Amino acid sequence: MADRDRADGVLGLIQAYVNTADLEAGPDELKDPNTLGAWLVARKLMEPGQAADAGDLKHAIAVREAIRGVIGANSGARVYPVDIATLNGAIGASRLRARFGSDGRARLEPEAEGVEGALGRIVAAVFAAMGEEDWTRLKVCDSRSCRWVFYDRSRNHSSRWCKMASCGNRQKAKRFRERSKTTC
Repeated sequence: MADRDRADGVLGLIQAYVNTADLEAGPDELKDPNTLGAWLVARKLMEPGQAADAGDLKHAIAVREAIRGVIGANSGARVYPVDIATLNGAIGASRLRARFGSDGRARLEPEAEGVEGALGRIVAAVFAAMGEEDWTRLKVCDSRSCRWVFYDRSRNHSSRWCKMASCGNRQKAKRFRERSKTTC
């Protein structure tokens, strides 16, 4: 949804990637290998002309959902071993290596090209973002049907829903109905 809080920079890239699937209201932006390739090329994560196939799409979706799981920890959710294994697999497949750039700063860069290299760049972005103070502001909506990743701009970092007007109100109404049933 366009009106939800968005992050900037590396966090914005991570958020945009995970939110290619609007689980509640919309279709998956990564619906086939061509849309995956186009998304990665548009964000300069992959060179134009490099193809994606069905296996790449399946892997990209698994990595996306593993990142969603890791971000969920910022909201107090459990991180599942399958998410860790998926991300570690993406690191291995992309052959991420520590490198020093011309500016003297260390970074992770994939040796693989194509989709594997692009996914490696995304996982490297997650790795780098986790070391930043703002990482904990990236959260997964508490609504089980939504799970949209949003940037928590609240002063005390306590937001639980991507939008109070939609997901927050639905969850509060649901809890109210449940409490009303037990008191009657």
